[in-house]
Amino acid sequence: MFAKNRTNMYKISSLLLAVLLGIIAVSCQQKEENNFKVDVTITGIGDKVVYLQQRKSGEWVKYDSINLVADKGVFEGNIDLPEYFYLTVKDGQGYVPFFIDKSDISITTNINNMRDYTVSGSKTQDEYSAFMESLGKFDEQAALLGQQYQQADEEGKKNIEVQYDSLMEQKTQTMLDYALSNNESVVSPFIIMSNSYLFELEALDNVTNNFSPKIANSFYTQYLKDRVSTLKNVAVGQKYTDFTLNDPDGNPIPLSSILNNNYVLVDFWASLCGPCRAENPNVVEAYNKYHDKGFDVFGVSFDKDHDKWVEAIEKDNLTWKHVSDLKYWSSEAGKLYGVQSIPHNFLIDPQGIIVEKNLRGEDLQNKLAEIYSE
Repeated sequence: MFAKNRTNMYKISSLLLAVLLGIIAVSCQQKEENNFKVDVTITGIGDKVVYLQQRKSGEWVKYDSINLVADKGVFEGNIDLPEYFYLTVKDGQGYVPFFIDKSDISITTNINNMRDYTVSGSKTQDEYSAFMESLGKFDEQAALLGQQYQQADEEGKKNIEVQYDSLMEQKTQTMLDYALSNNESVVSPFIIMSNSYLFELEALDNVTNNFSPKIANSFYTQYLKDRVSTLKNVAVGQKYTDFTLNDPDGNPIPLSSILNNNYVLVDFWASLCGPCRAENPNVVEAYNKYHDKGFDVFGVSFDKDHDKWVEAIEKDNLTWKHVSDLKYWSSEAGKLYGVQSIPHNFLIDPQGIIVEKNLRGEDLQNKLAEIYSE
């Protein structure tokens, strides 16, 4: 009898232990699920919904939302690596950008001026803010050059353009140097990602390969790896990648149908892009001069308004084939060719090889003169 009861006691004890361990495990899991907290105070907002959102691949992505009560509320959640978020208000009165990491963070702002805000508690945000403040000197000098440019004569404008280009090179190099020296910080790939259109493939590849394995799974590191891969696919010397988009009448036109053993300039532009419209007369001149010799242009628009797109085509006398999916910066062709700024173009030879990129002004005229004088 004793032995039987003792066996039952062992069973009960084992059961209690299992339950206790289960409670501890659940408790630990709950603790792991909430490794950050964001205390929000928006003076004057009262009782309203606010959101945590992110920008990923050009789209707004909602992460969480809470109801503020008497101006205050708390976000809680779990995060593996620091990520950049936007605290936004439902009716679009403003936002607060900041990094969330594994810490207790406080945000204070006013609904009447959300540009004036305070973020504390996030070491990642502190690091990012300090670096961006150091870049401020370049922006101040650029603004000053912009003012001087408006009042300068033609010779003065050329000199200012040289100064501006030099200033931007310094700014770009400063970002690269920081990312190379701080390769374990998520701030580094975020900075490079946010300005990736400024960097040539070689520099982008080098800095991305230099990031520590500790941040290899960061969204920003993965984004840069994907961008490097895309740029390698459309680098000079590579075979072109075909795509099909609709013309203004809704007819699908593949890029391959335009090649026909010709040199083709794949020209990314948009009706609302001032520099694109300024470059259009140069492309028109090149097209009129060399089209009879086999040169063609394939216009790919980043427009989202069909009528404005067609109006610009007609006004600028762009008589070549045009296509667009009217997705603005989410253009499928733009993604395929890694286009992050416009105007942007690729010159493809009769064999379908990309031979030049971003030919504008005299560079385009000189390259075509070289080709058709052979």
